[in-house]
Amino acid sequence: MGYNKEKVAYLRGVVDGMDLGNDKYGKLFKLIVDTLDEIADTVDENEEAIIDMDECIDDICDELSDIDECLDGLCECCDCSSCDDDDDCDCDCCGDECDFADDGYVEVECPHCGETIYFDEDMLESDGELICPNCNKPVIPAADKLDE
Repeated sequence: MGYNKEKVAYLRGVVDGMDLGNDKYGKLFKLIVDTLDEIADTVDENEEAIIDMDECIDDICDELSDIDECLDGLCECCDCSSCDDDDDCDCDCCGDECDFADDGYVEVECPHCGETIYFDEDMLESDGELICPNCNKPVIPAADKLDE
């Protein structure tokens, strides 16, 4: 029994000991004690639920921490764990190819939002419009618009 339930039980004992009878004040006090008892039940249930959620949140934080530790050791260019520093990647799987520019990508800054975007060289050679994924505005207009 929680602290609130103990206090309500004490109040119930006091009200019962006063021998108020069934007059309007006796009924009022008994209704108040009954209401306080229901509130105390709800508070106890909520405290238990909070404790359960706190344990779940701790478990989730531990799992996320483990995932973060695993991801910290991975090279961004190839997802291998042998690279200590992406700028100085010395693994066999990617060698000097850690930079996007060396992989056939062209770095473009969006004139609207300033976001750095990487486009494949094939995309740049196409006639279509290249849209910024951040602001959804054309970074490089379509070739037929340039002719106008």
